[in-house]
Amino acid sequence: MKFMFFTFGGQNNWEDVYSYQGWAIQKNINSTSYRLIDPYNIRRHAGSFEQCRDILMDYIKGFELDSPYDDSIVLIPGYGQSKKTMLKLAESLKSLNVNVIIFNNAGLKADLNYHASMLTQFLKNLDNNGKLSFITTSTGGLILRKMISNSNNYRNYNIHRILEINPLNSGSDLAELLESMPIIAQRIGPMLKDITPKKIFSLSKLPRDIEHGLLFCPLHWKAFFRRFLSRYDSFPISSRPTEESYANIVKKFPQPLSEPLEDSNIIKICKKFIADGVFEDE
Repeated sequence: MKFMFFTFGGQNNWEDVYSYQGWAIQKNINSTSYRLIDPYNIRRHAGSFEQCRDILMDYIKGFELDSPYDDSIVLIPGYGQSKKTMLKLAESLKSLNVNVIIFNNAGLKADLNYHASMLTQFLKNLDNNGKLSFITTSTGGLILRKMISNSNNYRNYNIHRILEINPLNSGSDLAELLESMPIIAQRIGPMLKDITPKKIFSLSKLPRDIEHGLLFCPLHWKAFFRRFLSRYDSFPISSRPTEESYANIVKKFPQPLSEPLEDSNIIKICKKFIADGVFEDE
């Protein structure tokens, strides 16, 4: 249980397999190594999963880290994002009297199926006695869709509501373009191929009995890349369902934003949907 060292939270090479009150057990994406980090991203132990879990149990007893709520919200960052992207939203959601957990995934280092299997393991280890909701951004929603489609019975997770922010449920034309460039595709990682429209077509939609909302926020940088893509007039863009067709509850935020999850209005909208299942007061 000795002090080890500060980390960056596992943004590039570590995937969460267990989380409790800000503590996390992570698996290295390139090996079978596990580590235990505290809420300040300090590594407290390294070894097997069982060893890290035993050390965490000692900390839970010593610091009396009891879980205060039954219901939980899991936040899933998107492609190339990390826990830091969702910290402000996570802090605000705590006022709903739920356990708020950010699932860290090394998005650039593995494919969609791997991330879905790690999310499955993470949820199996999750101490959740009540309803379970999700907020995802970008490709985080695809990871959740893949996990649910691979599940023998998704109802075992007691999923309450799912909110997707700027989802890629229909795939990305830009990813399809970049995937055709071997050097760029190799550097970006195997997830690039999985988010092209032709791959996404085969992925099941979310079950209809789950309350599901979509929130679209225009992004400054996306407008730039859209102009870049339009230069390739001969590039065959795949026809696909509109993003809005993936849920009945849809809201479009009118103003372009650089960091949607840092915006107080977006955070307010997210809290409203998780609490009441709607975007606006009725």
